[in-house]
Amino acid sequence: MGCSLGLALKKGGHIITGVDHNPLHLEQAESIGAIDKARELNDALADAELVVIGVPVDATVRILPQVLDSMPENATVMDLGSTKLEICNSLKNHPRRGIFVPVHPMAGVEHSGPLAAHVDLYINAKVIICEPQKSSYQSLNVVLGILQELKMRAIFMDTEDHDRQLALVSHLPQIMAYALASMGDFDLAANKQWVELGGGGLQSSIRLGKSDANMWMPIFQQNKNNILEYIDNYLNQLTALRKLIVEDDHVALSENIARANHNYEKLNYRQNKIKKSVEMQQGSFKVFYS
Repeated sequence: MGCSLGLALKKGGHIITGVDHNPLHLEQAESIGAIDKARELNDALADAELVVIGVPVDATVRILPQVLDSMPENATVMDLGSTKLEICNSLKNHPRRGIFVPVHPMAGVEHSGPLAAHVDLYINAKVIICEPQKSSYQSLNVVLGILQELKMRAIFMDTEDHDRQLALVSHLPQIMAYALASMGDFDLAANKQWVELGGGGLQSSIRLGKSDANMWMPIFQQNKNNILEYIDNYLNQLTALRKLIVEDDHVALSENIARANHNYEKLNYRQNKIKKSVEMQQGSFKVFYS
């Protein structure tokens, strides 16, 4: 996520400094052109204009206060985390809360690390901004300007609603992929031909099973209650479908499938028309939020 952002912003002429506790990641980020240089955190913060925190959400909670304390005047901080309630609550009494903008881009791939970065990852993707009323106008406009450059489409939400909705549309599908991909049947020597037999349906269903545990385990912890609620709802739905199959209730099963077809049409983002991004004239200043 971070290196994809770096690639896109460097393409737009921004100077990008990289910070990571893993030297290999910094080497890879420089090798693909995602950052201009690597620095230690405190050195990088000393003259930063915009800091983007792209680490697991538990690490975000830990380092955000330090980052806010060390930022220059008139600088801005944003994150890329998939949960928002715990992150925002951890800063509710921080004196510099106004320079922080909670951001969640609805983009990403199942692979991790700098070498998985893609310069066009964010184009036309939706992006959620939480608690805009708690961010300063200046910081909010800085972030919205960056998102405009990336051709992203912003949605404003409160933190509770964000975490509840993401539990269904993002976190539950991740759990489902892990559950399916970890089934012991796939690991049986007698079933090794399943690797060849697995078609598009299986591949699309388990694609997210490749995602890194270090990123997802903190998400499951921070959004535990919402995720558990939707796991229970999903299990109830599976149980109901199983009952229909056991009882050969073809009418009810067909109605259930028809409802699934209908919901798919509403949810199928690939068929949604992409709105053209607003073009900004060279040298112009646009107020995004006031």
